[in-house]
Amino acid sequence: QGRNALICSPTGSGKTLSAFISIISQLFSLAERGELAESVYCLYISPLKSLANDIHRNLERPLQEMAALAGERGMAIQEIRHSIRHGDISARERARMLKRTPHILNTTPESLAILLSSPRFREKLKTVRWVIVDEIHSLAASKRGVHLSLSLERLEELKTDLGPKSGEKRSSSPPEETAGESFIRIGCSATVEPLQEVADFLAGGFRPVEVVDCR
Repeated sequence: QGRNALICSPTGSGKTLSAFISIISQLFSLAERGELAESVYCLYISPLKSLANDIHRNLERPLQEMAALAGERGMAIQEIRHSIRHGDISARERARMLKRTPHILNTTPESLAILLSSPRFREKLKTVRWVIVDEIHSLAASKRGVHLSLSLERLEELKTDLGPKSGEKRSSSPPEETAGESFIRIGCSATVEPLQEVADFLAGGFRPVEVVDCR
């Protein structure tokens, strides 16, 4: 329904897949119509770099299976791309992301702050519709959480500040349907208390947020 949400349920119960599944569905609809731009639509933010197995199970595999099913049915759809962007990736990989931008980007709070300060890549973030914050319990009470909160508000400002600056030409991207709109925030945690306080941290303290308590 397009609401901000904090999902709290036990480890291994499917929180990350729950966060991704409706996003993948909507990206697939765009891909089917050939409307995916060279831009980021979903940010997956985690305090941990080592979530390769989780991402494979909850993102890579569903995307691969959907592409295979589409092929079997003779459907020609755009590729839905995803990448990992941390501080230790090569300059070559960073340049490649500008040319073949991932539609889903997996990053850390620190790397997001760097991306928001990158003149070339920040343009790719104006289309962000969804931000998933995983393992939010490890961020909510720390300096990294403060850092992330600031970055998310910078992203909000970036999405609403779309007018050309003095002497600049208006960019042809992002697509009109994603420009200037706030993004949906989805938090995931297995162990967190108090839930409403962490939900307020996720939403920024003044935005409505749903708490999905499946513990």
